[in-house]
Amino acid sequence: MTVESIAPAASAILWGASLIWLLGTVICALLQPGKRRIAPSGDALAPVSVVVPTSAVDTPETAQDRADTLQSFLGVDYPDVDLVVSVDRAEEGKALTADLMWTYAAEPVRIVAARHQAHPNAKVDAMEAGMEAARHDLVLFADDDALVDREHIANMVRRYQADGGLVSAAAVGILPQNLAAWFELAFMNGQFARLHLAGDVLGFSGALGKAVLVTRQDLARSGGLPGIGGDCCEDAALTRNFKAQGLRVALSESPVRQPLRRQRFLDVLRRHRRWLSCRRKYLPVVFVCEALFSAPVAIAAAYVAAGAFLGQATAGAVATALLWCATDSLFFLLKGWPWSGWTPVAWLLRETVFLPVWLSALFARTVTWYGRRVPVSVEGA
Repeated sequence: MTVESIAPAASAILWGASLIWLLGTVICALLQPGKRRIAPSGDALAPVSVVVPTSAVDTPETAQDRADTLQSFLGVDYPDVDLVVSVDRAEEGKALTADLMWTYAAEPVRIVAARHQAHPNAKVDAMEAGMEAARHDLVLFADDDALVDREHIANMVRRYQADGGLVSAAAVGILPQNLAAWFELAFMNGQFARLHLAGDVLGFSGALGKAVLVTRQDLARSGGLPGIGGDCCEDAALTRNFKAQGLRVALSESPVRQPLRRQRFLDVLRRHRRWLSCRRKYLPVVFVCEALFSAPVAIAAAYVAAGAFLGQATAGAVATALLWCATDSLFFLLKGWPWSGWTPVAWLLRETVFLPVWLSALFARTVTWYGRRVPVSVEGA
């Protein structure tokens, strides 16, 4: 038996497995809201402190994101919300802290700052400072670039009251304004959000730092924030620590929304290299499957199998590309997420660069985040 004799059958099997992976994750992601939906009841909703870490590295774009995020939290329908904005570097962020205090002087928003850099991951510094200032036991950590709807906190608290442990939410991109933003959306919605939602349905729920709801006691029991401060994947580390203590992790029924506006291709590639590095570290099976069942591999498998069995190698490869792209688009449309004529173009760009980015993540030891080099792996992690 030679490689030439088994290659067509092996390619056909690989193609079939890739199709099952694609359709299976799409179907599970579509089912996720129904699995997690909880009808309102007469039970009292506990007061919540919302801690919004924000970076001292401020730009007009991040300032707009933060303002929109805070406005969305000020508009939530919830009886008792304590809103705290925490700047991650007090010395570097003096001007930003003062500006935020002036801007929100008339709003129920408190501004604090991390006193010093205690961790390689500056976001955790801000989370610690915000938690010290928080008034309530139930704390929602929320990124400063994620919009929420009016029922967001209520939905997360109801899920917490049903399951305990940690409650998070998926994140979807919205408002793309250039091709790089559509490229980001292809990664964020078509790949990451799909896998995140599917994992929640299949029992592999994981936190995403865009929205994390915990109690002080459970957080302390799981090792607290210092235990994740040296990790560029603080949300994945938090998931690991909670599950190690037998605490449940679940997603809310509704995602948060991240305005993408105008992006730069290099920033998108760096961000998803970092996210892939986190999956390599914490979800190695998923990381391998993402490459093994990726569109480029499925297209190559179709070329070999269709050429051997049908004498139509090119047609098989083209048909596979069209099917994978159409499935991605259909998923977006069924979820009600942004779609346009740029969506297939962004899909093609994503699949063209995915395997090189995956290979880079495979060997990554550090990633760049807000100007800092943060280790992917740390001692004891």
